Amino acid sequence: MTVAASRSDQLLAFAQAHARFATTLPGGAGWRARRAEALARFSKLGMPTQRDESWKYSPLRLLEKRLLEIPDPGPVPLATDTVESSRLVLDDVHTLVFANGRLMPSLSDALAADTGLRCQPLAEALSRRPRELLDRITIADDSADDRLALLNLAFLADGATVSVSPGTSAAALYLLFLSSGSGRSCHPRLVVDAGTGARLRIIEHHVGVGGDETLSNGVTDIRLDEGAELEHVLLIEGSQRSVVLNSIFAQASATSRLSQYRVLISGLHSRASLHAALLGRDSTVEANSLVLADQREHLEIHSVIEHRAGHTCSTERFRGIASDRSRGVFNGRIVVHPGAAKSESQQSSRTLLLSEQAEMYARPQLEILTDDVKCSHGATTGRLDPNILFYLLSRGLDAATARALLIRAFLADALAHVQSAALRLELERRIARALPRSQQLGDLV
Repeated sequence: MTVAASRSDQLLAFAQAHARFATTLPGGAGWRARRAEALARFSKLGMPTQRDESWKYSPLRLLEKRLLEIPDPGPVPLATDTVESSRLVLDDVHTLVFANGRLMPSLSDALAADTGLRCQPLAEALSRRPRELLDRITIADDSADDRLALLNLAFLADGATVSVSPGTSAAALYLLFLSSGSGRSCHPRLVVDAGTGARLRIIEHHVGVGGDETLSNGVTDIRLDEGAELEHVLLIEGSQRSVVLNSIFAQASATSRLSQYRVLISGLHSRASLHAALLGRDSTVEANSLVLADQREHLEIHSVIEHRAGHTCSTERFRGIASDRSRGVFNGRIVVHPGAAKSESQQSSRTLLLSEQAEMYARPQLEILTDDVKCSHGATTGRLDPNILFYLLSRGLDAATARALLIRAFLADALAHVQSAALRLELERRIARALPRSQQLGDLV
């Protein structure tokens, strides 16, 4: 039997198992048809291959094994101390806790009805307003970059819908997604709608618990109306055997602003992708990402930012550190479409290698299809500057402290624009804890 035939049989068996599983999911006949359509498209397109540029360095055999598994809907008990140790220490946030993609009401905060912020479990929304969500949640296209989103839609069961009323400055939301249990997989989705002039901060935190082989394939779907502002922070802390995948799709209307941060600091394989479309005049996207890979971890950042209207602005900063035998990947593409004159874009990629065996692949790209724009990009890869290190040592610092100072300075601008000082400090602490022992920041944070 050829490899192609074997994979075809595997996908057929997967589709048959999905058909049985889908009958247990909420949403009725309309959503069963939508899920079946998404899986049929995924099966027709097949898994991505290394011929696809955004998957060139990905561990595809591992992904194929983990992705082609039917989720187990059974609950996995979580110890209270496990949940508490995973949480970020933040004040003035509403917290929602998910276990393997399912909302845990007993661990989550209730939202007041008069805040202008509506947050509802996706499973409940699918049951109560399925037709509305059929119009809101569309099928991804056939590109290799969106293959994960098709699979997420095929197994869509839970997550959260968040909507902010026009003109409302809503309280911050903290969504903690925990993955545990041997061989477990989940496909959570977060749907965010910010009304005209609304303001919101969302912290999306994915954690792999223990040493179990888990997979989380999440999608974050964002739509900003005119003048809306959203700060979205995605933090991924996978375990040594977990796979955490997240795809962010964002649409920005005129004068709206998306400030987006992706921080990947652990995991057997963690991948975060962003596809942002600037659809209205004076809309802005600021995309910041940070990768901290150690041991044999494989961490990836992918971005596509499209300027589809004039007078739009995008800024992208990537900072990556790889040590031991780890691998990091940055693949960023900015496209300025015809008719998007007066657009401005800046892209910066800087990576740091802390060992001889570490690898970091960076591919910044600009695709400019119109005139009268201001666009620039740059990329550097290197080691800690020995001259600066020698200078710090000559001033009496020990080697570990000197290296820690240089690493902190290298990472600082990726998080400098986080609006909440408490959130920024928590991120810095998590980063410090994840650094190799010889590089730890210790009391410097």
